[in-house]
Amino acid sequence: MTDTEIKFDDETAVEPAPELIATHYLASIDELVEHLRAADQLGLGVRVTSYLVAEEPRWELELLTASPTHQEDEAE
Repeated sequence: MTDTEIKFDDETAVEPAPELIATHYLASIDELVEHLRAADQLGLGVRVTSYLVAEEPRWELELLTASPTHQEDEAE
């Protein structure tokens, strides 16, 4: 392989998608903010989903090995 071919192979390498570490179900925005800050301190990515259960707000937080938005931005 030439240097050009090696460089091309490195640029086209696709990083693996972030892996799910844990899922937390939180009942308050304060809990959500606390978990978000902790994930940020650890350098982990998160995906947050908000939904209603029995008229009460709930949040689902998935802790990931990397930021999913970072992966999506690279695809565009």
